[in-house]
Amino acid sequence: MFKETFAANLKIARENKRYTQQYVADVLSISRSNIGKYETGTLEPNLETIGQLAELYQVSTDWLFGFVK
Repeated sequence: MFKETFAANLKIARENKRYTQQYVADVLSISRSNIGKYETGTLEPNLETIGQLAELYQVSTDWLFGFVK
């Protein structure tokens, strides 16, 4: 449940900011393909990257994991 929610919320957060996967990859210095894999749930980011994504998207990690609506 959390894995699917996390992946879906990552994509929602990125789209709400109107960022491309390439933009996020460039800002975080990771590959664009990894961003896509995070958003499909085929790859899980490490804790540092989760924090960076939450900060970039201006959302809480609790929201990313689906703990709050």
